[in-house]
Amino acid sequence: MPAASKTLALLLDSSENLYQQLIARDALTRAATRGITLLATEWAGGSSWAQIEKINALLRKDAPPDGVMIMLAGGLTRGPVERLVKAGSALVVIQRVPDWLPALRSAYPSALVASVAPRQRGIGEIQAAHARRLARPGAFVLLITGDATTPAAIQRRDGFIEAIGSHFAIHMLDGRWTAKDAEKVLDDWLRLASERERSPELIVCHNDTMAAGARKALARHAAASGRDELLAIPLVGCDGLEQEGRKMLERGELAATVEMPSSAPAALELFQRFWDTGARAESSLIECSSLPPLERLALAR
Repeated sequence: MPAASKTLALLLDSSENLYQQLIARDALTRAATRGITLLATEWAGGSSWAQIEKINALLRKDAPPDGVMIMLAGGLTRGPVERLVKAGSALVVIQRVPDWLPALRSAYPSALVASVAPRQRGIGEIQAAHARRLARPGAFVLLITGDATTPAAIQRRDGFIEAIGSHFAIHMLDGRWTAKDAEKVLDDWLRLASERERSPELIVCHNDTMAAGARKALARHAAASGRDELLAIPLVGCDGLEQEGRKMLERGELAATVEMPSSAPAALELFQRFWDTGARAESSLIECSSLPPLERLALAR
């Protein structure tokens, strides 16, 4: 059956996340150019239970969609996703790739069970290269991670720490991917941490949204304490979206970020190759890049 007649469901996590909004827009635009009918985008709002209900709704239809592109919400487990594959839907998991995906793929040798995600360790490595240019050897650096239990945050952290080695003194805070949580965790640390009198020379955040929250916390504490040096602390982020990270760079609110392309084009390519030829690609890794280019970042003195 030609790919032009296929239907695709898009299950995402947070409608407030700018990067996921980009994925939704890209999927809609690019599916149309391939003749794929994209069903309404469904958002889980951070709840695995809500996403299970979205999956159940798809399975209650007379015919499940030919394909499902899903960004797992919360701690969604294998069972609900496996029901989609068992019902005949091709599956591509994007961004957050669970440990159980290879086993699910092995259990359904004729189905498409694949993943598309940025090379998360590579993001950490790029941020480490930023840090080596923006902070002096031996400097005290704060690393604000995404939810520290998620594979993406773990891999970004590990890539950063391994690339940094013993170059800096690192302290980690869990910002849980949101501006609000990053602002709160940095606010608490500045008020309570025993090292609060030692200002970090650099703050590295796993996304630009958390960097914006961190900047708010720094501004509030600078105003309350008179420590204007807090305002001068450079921040590094990730995502590099036009309406967020790039504008923050232009305003001087970020020293650098990591540009992370949308995963939708690569995911749609996996679906179409499977529908056209039966090819069962296992995964596709997206390479990210530095904004600005590393050579344009002046070395710290």
